[in-house]
Amino acid sequence: MGLNKVIVTGGAGFIGSHLVDALVANGCQVVVIDKETPSDERRNAAAQYEQCDIRDAVVRQIFIDEQPEVVFHLAAHVDDRESVREPVMNAENNIIGSLNVFEAAASVATNVVGASRVKKIVFASTGVVYGQAAVRPTSENELPQPLTPYAVSKLAGERYLHCYLALYGVDYVALRLSNVYGPRQDGSKECGALAIFTSKLLVGESVKINNDGLTTRDYVHVSDVVAAMLAAAESEVTGVYNVGTGVATSTNELLAMVAKELGVTPEITARPEVVDEVKHVTLEAMKAKNELGWAPQVQLADGLASTIAWYKARL
Repeated sequence: MGLNKVIVTGGAGFIGSHLVDALVANGCQVVVIDKETPSDERRNAAAQYEQCDIRDAVVRQIFIDEQPEVVFHLAAHVDDRESVREPVMNAENNIIGSLNVFEAAASVATNVVGASRVKKIVFASTGVVYGQAAVRPTSENELPQPLTPYAVSKLAGERYLHCYLALYGVDYVALRLSNVYGPRQDGSKECGALAIFTSKLLVGESVKINNDGLTTRDYVHVSDVVAAMLAAAESEVTGVYNVGTGVATSTNELLAMVAKELGVTPEITARPEVVDEVKHVTLEAMKAKNELGWAPQVQLADGLASTIAWYKARL
């Protein structure tokens, strides 16, 4: 990889920690900005960690001091359902926080004498920006119609990046991610169905199925997402790209796959009253294939098996 120094916001998180590992393995100097202290399994000894909130004023000074070539902006409030209950909190994190990061990048790019210009921001957006798309798998040609504050906040981030490109020449790629899964995902949260199902079934707990269990998502392995981010960083392109497999899997189907892999019969608690604002998300990623040279490599059955093996090893 031709990059020297990069900043990863949210680098102590699930996706971010995998990205940090890949960047370090490629010889990059990595500075992580995260409000959380990374767990041992999410910490890379070769990376530099700056513990602060992306909304803090110190973020700009970190950018000035470190002068990154590329910024991977992953830090966010990512719970779609919680964003409906707490839209202001979501906006403070995802809109104000992102603006602070973009301002910091612009300050390095344009205002510091002798500073190395930030070449690109790679932004983790989401496939739920499309809302309830009429065409599935959904391509970037479909008009975003976000139905949750989380989706609105991510679309706002994309729009601000377009603005900062025009104003300050800070290049960007926004990756609209489908549902990411893999090792290190926290199964105690209300997001990440595979992690939740696996964590509960391994200890004999019942699992909750929302509504009718027919909600579908496009599950993409974290290693494929990291590969897309690295491709975006090294590319000459600008704009928005879907990152998904194009395959829809229902909640019921996913639970059946996890249960079969574990060899258990799950005890199910139905929650018919819990309705997802977006019923179906499946992303077509032909643009990423043609312009980034990226395509998903991990089939769900294989990724599910290796992920479950990782959870088993931690018991």
